[in-house]
Amino acid sequence: MLFPLFRCPTFSLHHDSDNNWLYAQWTGRQDSTTSLAACAIILQHVHEVPVSKLLCDSSQALDGWSEISTWVANNYLPRLADLGVCVISWINATDWSTNDTITSFVEHSDKPFIATFNEGATAYEWLRNTHFICS
Repeated sequence: MLFPLFRCPTFSLHHDSDNNWLYAQWTGRQDSTTSLAACAIILQHVHEVPVSKLLCDSSQALDGWSEISTWVANNYLPRLADLGVCVISWINATDWSTNDTITSFVEHSDKPFIATFNEGATAYEWLRNTHFICS
């Protein structure tokens, strides 16, 4: 069951209580401000609701990551790992520019482990069946 934690027109965050992970979804046009705010919200809730898995859905996102991609790779993702997130299943953006940017910072991330998918059902099943021991 999904419990809403945050919602605005461009971003929503839910706790999936059945799987004990967070589900983050970006929708529509993003910019550095909305993307940074979404990352801060995720960090806040990972701190409050300890989870080791995160399902990120950027399939409906447009733009918004290129200006902060270095920060995501060097700051945000390591902070998620420090808070206990050891695996992320990321649904690719259908927008090519957004997808290229996300792919770039995902490829340069050591922790947490990130797997990307082109559609949600596969991303969900992979995350549900993946078992990582966080170090």
